[in-house]
Amino acid sequence: MEDPITAKQATNTAQISAVATLTSDLNTFSSSLNTLIQGGTLQTQPVSSDTSVMTVSAVAGTPVGALNQSVTVNALAQAQTVKSATYSTTQAFNTGTLTLTVGTGSPVAINIDSTNNTLSGVAQAINSAGAGVTASIITGSDGTATMVLKGTSGAANSFTLAAADDSTATQPTGGQSLSALSYDGTASSGLTRTQAAQDASVTVDGVTVTRSSNTFNDVIPGVSMTLSKVGTVNLSSTRPNDAITEAVNDFVTAYNQLLSEINTDTAASSGTASAGPLRGNAALRQLKTQLSQLSTTPLNASGSIRTLAELGVKTAQDGTLSVDSSTLSSMLTKYPDDVEAMFVTSQSSSSGKVVITSAAGSSASGVFQVTGLTPATGGGNATGSINGIPMSASSWNLTAATGQGADGLTLQILSGTPSTATITVNQGLGGVLSSLIGSLTATSGGKPVGAIATLSDSLNTQKTTLADQLTKADAQVTVYHDRLVTQFTQMNTLVSGYKSTQAYLTQQVALWTNPNAS
Repeated sequence: MEDPITAKQATNTAQISAVATLTSDLNTFSSSLNTLIQGGTLQTQPVSSDTSVMTVSAVAGTPVGALNQSVTVNALAQAQTVKSATYSTTQAFNTGTLTLTVGTGSPVAINIDSTNNTLSGVAQAINSAGAGVTASIITGSDGTATMVLKGTSGAANSFTLAAADDSTATQPTGGQSLSALSYDGTASSGLTRTQAAQDASVTVDGVTVTRSSNTFNDVIPGVSMTLSKVGTVNLSSTRPNDAITEAVNDFVTAYNQLLSEINTDTAASSGTASAGPLRGNAALRQLKTQLSQLSTTPLNASGSIRTLAELGVKTAQDGTLSVDSSTLSSMLTKYPDDVEAMFVTSQSSSSGKVVITSAAGSSASGVFQVTGLTPATGGGNATGSINGIPMSASSWNLTAATGQGADGLTLQILSGTPSTATITVNQGLGGVLSSLIGSLTATSGGKPVGAIATLSDSLNTQKTTLADQLTKADAQVTVYHDRLVTQFTQMNTLVSGYKSTQAYLTQQVALWTNPNAS
């Protein structure tokens, strides 16, 4: 009774183990590639001719391309800094109000009373105001203290500090007027300016740009520039051809290993070899089919080459992949930007009022025209169509219809949006893999909907059912055993009675037939 159930449990355990291993290998396959991509190894890197003037790095998700720019650093961004005169650490100030104003922002009143009217107390009150100015106390070698106020870098973040003693309060004996801590931008202020607020300024190929910090991320596409000192540098770039070649070969190796594992799990019995634990499983067939499409799936929105097959990745009759190194080398030379784009997951909108809210890589690569855009008004929904197909709407959000090529794309439509916008999606190899695994392992409302997730859930349900069946079988065996014991006991009692009767009758017969008996 138990043996058939135990056999099914062994099969179920092998199936659960196989699915778990495949899921883990799929996730490792995807995450390893995405880690490589996000680390920038497969992206063209900008190079500065003088790193003491400016260092540069690639902005993740934005192609850099060939660089040949001259950049002059005219000025560094700096924060306004002012300092007080020196005071003893116990010096008391009059009570009253300090009013801090940063740039064109609203004034912030800072109350100074008997609990914080020392230099350190004033500094703490300024910091607690959270107005964008930091106060610190520097103690000199002679034991006297100086308060230093520092704002945020950028010309727009200059600040003033007005002071007013409380004329109605009793001021401390020897108290210093709060005016000693004021600053109005003039030499007659109580505080002395040691550094003016200033924007950073760079000139790129004759065009001057200013920013409030020393980092520029939006001047040269894909390049982050960090300024260190005034001077001129030339920017160039290095192509990651060797890294991409290695990544393609590593991808093919990992793919073939995964395919071999799937084939083993789904193999039919042959000779002395047993069938795989997932032989004939529909979810594994679906996975195998989707994996086989990776080499022909467009990975970038546009370009002369868009697929791994065009890059030199060939598919054999048995489904395994190989790399034509000659084709790969040729494509890297002819179309370096297109090849690099195949490993970059990015998305962009032509309008800042049309915001892409879906995760990068969650929708297929392509250039999508969104038309008929209107924002949500009066409690209604936004409207819009993508490539002529109406998008579903919920308040400010629009979602592309399933099966129209932009599956998974969601947009947020803000006020003031134009009627049209262009959405560009580069899914990249990492995005395609993540999307594939996401669809296979997807859940909705806590319930599995993806093929692998559904299979795993089904196998775990079967595991529970088999355990229940085994428990019931054990109970039935116990009941049957107890019934047999009871029946045996009853029969044994009857037999014992029969034997006693037999012995008595034998004795009586012996007496009756004994001629010597009196």
